[in-house]
Amino acid sequence: MTVEEKAKQILDDNLYMTLSVSSKAGEPWIANVFFAYDKKLNLYWYSSKETKHSSYIKENPNVALAIFNSTAVGDDVDAVYIKATASEVSSKSELLHGLHTYGSKMLKTGFIKQGNVYERFVNGISDFLGESVLRMYKATPQEIYKLAPSQIINDKFVDSRILVNRDNLKQLIAGAS
Repeated sequence: MTVEEKAKQILDDNLYMTLSVSSKAGEPWIANVFFAYDKKLNLYWYSSKETKHSSYIKENPNVALAIFNSTAVGDDVDAVYIKATASEVSSKSELLHGLHTYGSKMLKTGFIKQGNVYERFVNGISDFLGESVLRMYKATPQEIYKLAPSQIINDKFVDSRILVNRDNLKQLIAGAS
């Protein structure tokens, strides 16, 4: 399996990502969010615009993401790490795309069980506009890494990372749909 195939598998198999943000002054914060990604490798999630991570994204769009199975042990441990630029989704067409992408993952993974819940979610664009507290966010990857096989130094595991070719990963994702 190529590094891009393994990265796609990690994206497909996991529901949550850890979002790392910082304020303009460098104050760090993390949040775990349910995410979905599209054919262009944009990652979507929604949150209250009043959360610390949402307000920090407005100040500083540079984010880091980690996607992994937290129950894995030993040789099953694997992860994807992403350096990205994040923003609040503001255009209605992009918001509809994000809602569809996110709602499709919720339905596919069993996060929601019924199609009518999916329809209400996707058609609930007003829940993410105007005075509503909810907002959809998008992260566009700049660099993607996959966890490399661990090295063992003096009986201790040492992690390293392998750069994932974004274009090859995008082609793989586009070919899978």
